[in-house]
Amino acid sequence: MSHAASLELTYRSDAALLVAYATHLSRGHLHTDARLPNGANVQLRLVAPAASIALTGVVARAGGEANGSGHPLETALTLTSRPETFGDAVDKLAFGFRGLKALVAASQAAPRALLIRYLRSIVTCEVIEIDQRRLAEPGAIVNVDLAVVDLDSTGAAGYELYARLREHPEAGSAPALAVAQLERDRARAASLGFDEALANPPAFADLQAAVLHALGKPLTITAV
Repeated sequence: MSHAASLELTYRSDAALLVAYATHLSRGHLHTDARLPNGANVQLRLVAPAASIALTGVVARAGGEANGSGHPLETALTLTSRPETFGDAVDKLAFGFRGLKALVAASQAAPRALLIRYLRSIVTCEVIEIDQRRLAEPGAIVNVDLAVVDLDSTGAAGYELYARLREHPEAGSAPALAVAQLERDRARAASLGFDEALANPPAFADLQAAVLHALGKPLTITAV
């Protein structure tokens, strides 16, 4: 069988690949930003620090223009074959999973507590809290797997914190989510590169979908 494309999907961490498995791969599906035609056969290699897994799939829905949420449609692949060692590789990742490290920045205690409670209900995580006092601390940014910034309470300091996160040698590639009441602030966050910009306070279901999507998204997709 000929293949229209061979793609290598690199995940930022073993946890990211594990999230991708929990949300899509376990059901025989995979979403990618790669633009491929419907029905195309695809060879895939999923790469994480502790795993390298070869799969094959077929394009069930091609990506395209933005949908109602404003996000471009991702290409949906239906997996057609998985190696016998696939389960062992996933088990190894799950056995080594000790939780994520998440940064939550909000100057006010109530919105910070809400975000932390939601995050801990979505995924096992250690939370680093950034309050008003810590916003400008040079050591506030450490290596994390996810960041959530309340732009309403942090204001300009929240945008500065995001810029410092992106400059961090390890945490710079971590997905970052913004929450803000006003559409103009969410639009600004999206233009600056936040992975998601949600209403504030976010609905739990919206935050859950955004967190799992951001965590499980490949860091890079390369044609090989």
